Amino acid sequence: MNQLNAFQKSTGTLLAVASAVACCAMTPAELGQQLARGEKITVIDIRSTSLFQGGHIPGAINVPASLLPQKQLPPMGRVVVYDGGLGGDEAGAAVTALNRRKGIQAEALEGGFASWETNLGLTTRESGLHAEELPMISFEQLKKSQGAHMVLVDLRKASKQPGPRPASETVTNQSLTDLHKTFPKTGGVTTSPFDLPRQRQAAGAPTEPPLLVLIDSGDGVTAQEMARTLRANGLKRVVILAGGEAALAREGKPGLQRLGTTLEYQRSNK
Repeated sequence: MNQLNAFQKSTGTLLAVASAVACCAMTPAELGQQLARGEKITVIDIRSTSLFQGGHIPGAINVPASLLPQKQLPPMGRVVVYDGGLGGDEAGAAVTALNRRKGIQAEALEGGFASWETNLGLTTRESGLHAEELPMISFEQLKKSQGAHMVLVDLRKASKQPGPRPASETVTNQSLTDLHKTFPKTGGVTTSPFDLPRQRQAAGAPTEPPLLVLIDSGDGVTAQEMARTLRANGLKRVVILAGGEAALAREGKPGLQRLGTTLEYQRSNK
């Protein structure tokens, strides 16, 4: 728990999620407070129907992102939209589309469902044991959605980080993809989610903890073990880069894929 507290403290002053969403977004704490006061807000879950049925914010309605453009919606006043919070910008696109409609004032939920579940834990998800869900993100999705709202966690056996390194690691490091160059728009790279860079500070008020993208050597084990540890500590905004270093080396081009984890998140975001 000391590690978890250190993690939460170090991420208390992160950069805003993304400029397109930050102008019209609220935190899970703000939404929870307003709902508790009985304010009239329609909460829309734009994830797939299967994910919605597996657990959602109490009182939310489900309008999958793929159906939103065709969906006929009445004037609803204030609307808060959320996606999974695991990469991509489905909520931002939905907010833009909804705000073009008469009688709707929409904003996004920072960090999506994963952030809500991490911070408040109030969902319709049934208690007890559940099938393991370790969300993954593809190389293409990561390139497209990279931003200050995410931190890359480098779990590869030889981490290529700036600064002096032992001479014995020089040759090995040359074989690893440089995460800083490949994903220059992310909020940073760290070798441990419990030791994030202190220099990450927000321009304004504190924002939600970042999306942690776990990257291993492609062994199919290291990232999954870390993901389980983080989720066991209540941190839900965690995804695994499918294929790890192997996917980085081939820049997402087709090749052998990691076996053992098929995810609803990937299917629902195609």
